[in-house]
Amino acid sequence: MASLGTTTAAALLLGMLILAFIAVNAHGRIAALGWVQTPYPPGTLVDANGTRLYVRVKGKGGPPIIIEPALGRPGAEWWAIQDQLAELTTVITYDRAGYGWSRSGRYPRTSRQIATELHSVLQNTHISGPYVLLGHAQGGLYLQLFGRLFPGEVAGAVFLDPVSSDDQRFKSELPPSVYEATGLDKTPLLRKLNALGRLGLVRILRSAFQARLLSQYKSLPDNMIEIIWQHFTLRKAQKAMLDEYMQNDTPANSSEVRAAGTFPPVPIKILFHSPQLMVQHMVTAKGLQRDDAEDVEGLWEQLVRAYLKLSPHGEWIVAHKSGHNIHFDQPDLVIDEMQQMIQSLRGTESASSTST
Repeated sequence: MASLGTTTAAALLLGMLILAFIAVNAHGRIAALGWVQTPYPPGTLVDANGTRLYVRVKGKGGPPIIIEPALGRPGAEWWAIQDQLAELTTVITYDRAGYGWSRSGRYPRTSRQIATELHSVLQNTHISGPYVLLGHAQGGLYLQLFGRLFPGEVAGAVFLDPVSSDDQRFKSELPPSVYEATGLDKTPLLRKLNALGRLGLVRILRSAFQARLLSQYKSLPDNMIEIIWQHFTLRKAQKAMLDEYMQNDTPANSSEVRAAGTFPPVPIKILFHSPQLMVQHMVTAKGLQRDDAEDVEGLWEQLVRAYLKLSPHGEWIVAHKSGHNIHFDQPDLVIDEMQQMIQSLRGTESASSTST
């Protein structure tokens, strides 16, 4: 009898846990659905190559600026900078397919797929180029390809710590223990996020993800941080960012970027993080030996400097007070460099018009 009672109690406990899991999962899905169906104004959904992307346009005039965020990042993290730049010209932010309020796009999420979706959404917003490209990290790689595919539609570009088309060199050239310690490999975090996302548990585990996903946004207003968090809880976003990362880790994707054509000979600026701050971060936060950290930093700079070869009009700028998130650490620097480029391009246009 005691054994039967124990078995019954265990079954009841298991049943209660299953019901609780189902309730939490259903609540999370309903909350996510409600959030996705109410896009934050003034952005709107725009048709783009078989999907619909959330686009936010601010400002007037040209040349228009297109902002492409890093891996996993929604456009909302750029809204403060967008609003300031919009005092000078038209500025476009958007959520890539699967991100934020955008609908899911076609898979696999290759660089070409993303670049062509961006081109399609720009055509459907009826904001004509040529555009000034502003890309951070993996967003820089996507805009590099955009420029190669549509060279006549690019007036200039500013890249913030852009990801290289040879990014696989980190994995192939660094000792495995060093590569793992750097945190450059995002696969473990993205797989964990996806696994918990399938179970519907990400929303209730916010504290567990706080340090890895949200700490970098501490300079943003609370309502922006909340938007970014809601984005991370979405299954479509979790799947899209993992697939983007896995695609970028393939030699085929990198080869396609390099073989797509020639980047136009327009003014470009590469803003690079502080080598001293990055080495110190890898030593203190990641536990690397200083020699190893300096080797990682040396390879990183070598890969990013390759962007200077895209155009004969390239400029290398070190953000001396910044880590990888230059637009958070030194937003005024980003805004100033963008304003200088817009004004320079307008001056070139004026001079050209006068001469003709």
